[in-house]
Parts: sequence; structure tokens; C-alpha cells
Amino acid sequence: MEIFRTFDKQYQGVYLSCFVNCPFYKTPTEYETELDKIQDQLQDPLYVRNFIKSNQSGWKKGDYKNKPLTFLAIQVLEEAGDLFDTLAILTEDSQNGDCFELLFDNFKELSQYERLDDPGRRKMYTYDHGSLLRLYGIRLGNNAIIITGVGIKLVGPMKDSTALQLELDKMNYLKNWLQEHNITDCTEF
Repeated sequence: MEIFRTFDKQYQGVYLSCFVNCPFYKTPTEYETELDKIQDQLQDPLYVRNFIKSNQSGWKKGDYKNKPLTFLAIQVLEEAGDLFDTLAILTEDSQNGDCFELLFDNFKELSQYERLDDPGRRKMYTYDHGSLLRLYGIRLGNNAIIITGVGIKLVGPMKDSTALQLELDKMNYLKNWLQEHNITDCTEF
């Protein structure tokens, strides 16, 4: 596991993961971090369309099974731009002092039972309601989020999509890795 800063001399805010030596997943070597991979994939119309059509997405058995492929692909591509714009602003603004509220207003716990977990699994929606995209990460302490991946959520529970299950597994792996290495805040990166 490798954790990267988003700014030189960063001491809080958004950090980026790269999965190395993970038994079930590895960040592709052509990308430095998971965010690099996400940005590349979600800005490629062919990738988005093929992913939605694949069995991994759960589209045909999920909440959006009656929506046309073209409609969903366009929605995801539009959301991706907004998601990356929001993340860029959030990343920059989090460097201006106490970022506790800024990060935690934007990254929500996966379930109400995880609200106080530290490290804890978190998600960020593109919009307040109706988002197809989720940015996933791990909260560490009161001032850091480590991005682990993104999901195109076309199903109800995450376990109904193999791609979303992978995102859960990645979050769990990073959470366990941080605990095993006794990393409790971002000063240890």
C-alpha cells in the first residue's frame, strides 16, 4: 500500500491510494494512484458505456434496469466532470486550516453504524440526490480522507455489483492496513 499527498508539504485533506502488494487487487502500473485511473476511465465514453453493459455493473438487475444505456452513459460522463471539479475544490480548500467540517460534510459514512469508525469507510456523492457516481475513501483521524476508488452505482446494495464489491474490499483492505501499521493520522505518511 502506498499513500500519496495531493500537495507538497500537505498535512491534512485528501490523500490518494495506490494498491501494491494487495492479494486481490493492484493499481494498474500505468497509473500512479487510484485517482489517476478513475479520472482516465470516467472521461472515456467507450469505457463508461462498456462498463455499464458489463455484468460487473449490475445494470440489468439493478435500480436502473429500465433506463437506456445511452442515457446512463451520458449521465455518468456528465457527473464525472462535476465530481472531479468538486474534488479539486475540496482538495484545495482543505489546505486552508481546519478541514474537519469540509471533509465530513462531503464524505459520508457508508452506513449510520460506521459514523464514528476511525479509520472509517466513506463515500462522496456527485450531487445530493440521484448520483450515479460514488467516490470512496477511508477517513483517518479528523482531518484526512484517503481516496480508494469510485463506483458507478446502478444497484441497491453494493454487494449486488461485483465492481462495487471490489470497492468495498479495497476500503476494507486499506482500513485494515492502516490499523495493522498503527497509522492513526496523516502525519505518518
